[in-house]
Amino acid sequence: MIKAILPKKLDFKTTDDLIRIGRTNDGGYLISTADINASDYLVGLGISDDWSFEEHFKEQTNVEVIAYDASVGKKHFQKNMIKSLLRPWRVRRLAKSIKTLIKYQLFFNTKGVSHVEKFVGFDSIECLPRNNYFIHLSEIINNLDKKNVFFKIDVEGSEYRFLKTLLEYSKKISGCVIEFHDCDLNLEKIEAFVDSFDLNLVHVHANNFAPICQKTKLPLVLEFTFSKNGKNEKILAMPHAFDMPNNPKVGEIEISFWDDNNRSQ
Repeated sequence: MIKAILPKKLDFKTTDDLIRIGRTNDGGYLISTADINASDYLVGLGISDDWSFEEHFKEQTNVEVIAYDASVGKKHFQKNMIKSLLRPWRVRRLAKSIKTLIKYQLFFNTKGVSHVEKFVGFDSIECLPRNNYFIHLSEIINNLDKKNVFFKIDVEGSEYRFLKTLLEYSKKISGCVIEFHDCDLNLEKIEAFVDSFDLNLVHVHANNFAPICQKTKLPLVLEFTFSKNGKNEKILAMPHAFDMPNNPKVGEIEISFWDDNNRSQ
């Protein structure tokens, strides 16, 4: 098992009702059952070609699901399928593109499920091209008529653009998972956010698709789970029994914490 070290400031207490939502390996996250039950909406920021988290969450409780991602959509998946049809000898790619398009249409045509083809977290100026492809997080939250919103956030680095907004609207957030990228460059921002956020940090998992800094032993991509409703108890061991390596071909990452004197805990 690969070993990594996080600052003591990111140590946490877990909750005893964590379950895994989403597919095996990459795309699944551990979240509190109490937060699921308390949610009126699930807002997924970033879906790419994997909306298993959104599907599984809706199976648990029939909330409205809204996904935001301008990089994909029906036309995008149709183009991928057409490109694959032009290369019929690449059978696996063709089968995958057809399956992805069908799954996309089935899920996002479901009542109470929608996909908004916009990027979140950047205030664009009207004269810029692709202006209609951007929306601010505050606008999303203000457009919802109920306050208990669960967020799944995987936006490849843009999460730092709207951490302040998450703090401002924390009373309306029932829980969230955030995938933090380039953690070595943004560690102070992450620590400040965890310290200021009204929700409790209840789980951390290192994404083993990303490397670990050789000098500091800090993972470059971390998945954080925050809870408003879960009950706290001191965590005993990491990784959690429900954790899975994002990349099944590489060993799981074991996390420990250092204190102010850099002594491993």
